[in-house]
Amino acid sequence: MSCSEASDRIGGYRVEVGRSRMNWKYRLKLAVMIAPIACLTLAISGQAQTLPEGRGRADFQRICGRCHNLATATGQRMTQGEWTRVVNDMVSRGAQGTEDELDNVVAYLTANFGRTSPGKTAAAKAAAPEVKEKPLSESEIAKGEELLTAKGCYSCHRVGDTGSYLGPDLTRIGASRSEEQIRNTLVSPKKDVSPENRLVQLTTSDGTTNTGRLLNHDGFSVQLIDADGRLRSLETEGLRKFTIMTTNPMQSYGNQMSGQELADLVRYLGSLKGSEKP
Repeated sequence: MSCSEASDRIGGYRVEVGRSRMNWKYRLKLAVMIAPIACLTLAISGQAQTLPEGRGRADFQRICGRCHNLATATGQRMTQGEWTRVVNDMVSRGAQGTEDELDNVVAYLTANFGRTSPGKTAAAKAAAPEVKEKPLSESEIAKGEELLTAKGCYSCHRVGDTGSYLGPDLTRIGASRSEEQIRNTLVSPKKDVSPENRLVQLTTSDGTTNTGRLLNHDGFSVQLIDADGRLRSLETEGLRKFTIMTTNPMQSYGNQMSGQELADLVRYLGSLKGSEKP
């Protein structure tokens, strides 16, 4: 091979060596330039590989990794309530994510970086016999339904065949939320509403106002579902006012109920895990 055909590889890059000859100083300079890029790539991939697998891992990396060193975040050991407060604080400071994504982050951090290490948790589960959840009594079910009615929950939410279509359906809330998460939502509801649960208020040219949960909209029409479950489609050209509400209208029930009432309602909602009432 002639001198003009010779080539070297530095840091994965092919560098042609011409007749003018590459001296050792140039090689060293190029290696110094490439090394930080390789190190950064290895650091990022290494950080991702050290995170445990599980639901919520991708959401945690995407949402929290924008501002935080993930190794620092996962060096903490907190309870579910403490992780929830941390994530809520992140949201108040500008972190972006849907309600489900943020819940996934809390669940992931609690499962893998809770006060009990994953290894000890797994061993405890293996050693302890499975405890079946005690079903609610008829009086507990009646008390929960009574509280939903008394506190106006059915005006936005639905359980089975009862209630409104405006807010999220609670028929299976216990299957996707822990009782602690349900309690936190009742006491400190999130300020923002995820896009799929946003309400829209439309006023037509004749002054009629239509309110419902936004399903879809474009430059020509708006589709919504009202409190009674009726699907409505209105042309945007005939609207006097078109308002999408991104702020959560739900009030805090921390001071609206006694401690026992709150416990009863949380217990009832936590038992809702199917298409039928408990």
